[in-house]
Amino acid sequence: MIYLDVRTKEEYDSGHIPESLHHDIMQMFEGIFPELSRDTEITVYCQSGNRSMMAKTLLEQAGFISVIDGGGIDAVEF
Repeated sequence: MIYLDVRTKEEYDSGHIPESLHHDIMQMFEGIFPELSRDTEITVYCQSGNRSMMAKTLLEQAGFISVIDGGGIDAVEF
């Protein structure tokens, strides 16, 4: 399981889930996705849950097959 933080770099640097990867959702809107296998289990999270919901959709449209919307950082269970 990979935890993917889709907030801004500044938000990520201010605190994140240990060992999570950072990939700003704005990169996904530009067609740039994490360099992960398309069958990697990914839980995406953000600050409140709005960006993670969008990121889940974008990742699935890009061919990722095992994506969970973890919601906001305070709601993620790890």
